[in-house]
Amino acid sequence: MSRNISGNQYNDFIAIGRLLSEETYRKDKKEILIGGNKIDIIRGDDNSLTLIEIKKSLKMVEASEMQLLYYMYGIKDKEIEIKGEIRIPKEKKVIPVDLTKEGIKKVEETITSIEELLKNEDPPRKIRLKYCKTCSYLEFCWA
Repeated sequence: MSRNISGNQYNDFIAIGRLLSEETYRKDKKEILIGGNKIDIIRGDDNSLTLIEIKKSLKMVEASEMQLLYYMYGIKDKEIEIKGEIRIPKEKKVIPVDLTKEGIKKVEETITSIEELLKNEDPPRKIRLKYCKTCSYLEFCWA
């Protein structure tokens, strides 16, 4: 993304995610852009905001949590309580996500790590991971 390369937008897994987003939580306004981030759903009142990420399954819950923590970190405000939820409609699960001091530290360390990575002219060495086969960038690494 830092080099303006987009993953395969016709990837089946991306299509499934779009369909899931369209077909669930129909009453909510979806895909709200805030500072370059696309948040699936935002619910709120005068005192709090809840950022909601809709996911297909629990498989990538750790990455989903990090994504949500990053969004929460980007809009944290001392006046408004920010909460997060990962929702898996198919499994009828709601996983609360709180932006704790530990979460803030994790986000800041990850941002620093990414900034260091982006300074390199060459990409990192390829390592095949279990989720490579579903990644929309598969062809860039393994073609």
